[in-house]
Amino acid sequence: MRVIAAAREAGLEITTRKFPEGTKTAADAAVAIGVVVGQIVKSLVFGVDNEIVMALVSGSNQLDEKKLAAAAGGSKCSRVDADAVRAATGYPIGGVPPFG
Repeated sequence: MRVIAAAREAGLEITTRKFPEGTKTAADAAVAIGVVVGQIVKSLVFGVDNEIVMALVSGSNQLDEKKLAAAAGGSKCSRVDADAVRAATGYPIGGVPPFG
């Protein structure tokens, strides 16, 4: 897995786990590992002025698109479709890791 390789390159040793019930949402992930949703990080992919950006957001928070655009040095932020997410990250929506 690319995530494991990226972690090792960074000097980290991680363990991956698969959950048969799935973890498509932050709430699902929190339940699966027994934590509160605020302890989960969401990797959200957006377009800012036609550039793809990823925001890491607490599972209990919603992203403010105007603030993301400003933080990325742009003026317009918009959601991108599943094909754009996979093309930019190599992962499907709901499965984008925060690194790797």
